[in-house]
Amino acid sequence: MKKLAMLAFMLGALVALPLMARADVEDRLFDFTDAYYRQNGVEPSLIAGRRNGADNLSVFDTPFFSSQRNVRAILTLPAYDHSGNPVFWTVMGELFVDGFTNNRAGVRARQIGDTYLEYVFPTAGSNPVGLGSMRQSVILDMRNGYFSNDKLGLWTHVWISYTEKALNTRDGMRTLADLARRNGNSLDGTPIIKTVSELDNLYSKGYIAKRLRKMDGSEGAVYSICPVIKDPTDGGIAPDAFLGYTRNPDGTPLEPQFLANFNSLKFTGDWAD
Repeated sequence: MKKLAMLAFMLGALVALPLMARADVEDRLFDFTDAYYRQNGVEPSLIAGRRNGADNLSVFDTPFFSSQRNVRAILTLPAYDHSGNPVFWTVMGELFVDGFTNNRAGVRARQIGDTYLEYVFPTAGSNPVGLGSMRQSVILDMRNGYFSNDKLGLWTHVWISYTEKALNTRDGMRTLADLARRNGNSLDGTPIIKTVSELDNLYSKGYIAKRLRKMDGSEGAVYSICPVIKDPTDGGIAPDAFLGYTRNPDGTPLEPQFLANFNSLKFTGDWAD
């Protein structure tokens, strides 16, 4: 009987191995079905720049869940979470205010989008509410149960710029020098900001300004659909995924830790040492 029990245990373990190996593969990011978007308060026909499988940013693939359609993102982007930890995410599309459904689900979806903030850092002298020229990676404030409450990965863009008080006063320059020693400098020579607490501290002293796009859509979409990979280990980063990251003028990564972790996760299934 003991031998039979041991054999059954071993067979069960062998059966479980493929399931364990696939567990984090299921964390790969797929676009959602039209029905799932509507169920969660977004009108899919009004998503700007929705991934389509033929845009060089996504591919056709077999989804894992009924909420997903057969379009998987291959563009991967780096971010700091609220505590400065590295996370990886993608863009499924953007939303104007009228992109929410005209019902209770739409009201709730907009409330969720307003709750979760994506801090964007435009390079000095570029479009202050643009996405084309960023001086560092974004910060995603994932507090308040992001993975449980934000099923579509809805965010509000908040653009961050340094003020004249930070750049041209003795106390401001001292604060920025301390921050640069900890975090390094961004593309335009200003310090990298990695955490929400750093943002809050700078804002409380008048050293940064926060800017939203106009709600009338004249400056572009206000909300984004940007889900985060919950667990990028053991297959969460697909072999065909690629990382879009901020580069120095010579092409090297501004924040090399993101690329090192991305490549390690992609090729070994684990974070870099």
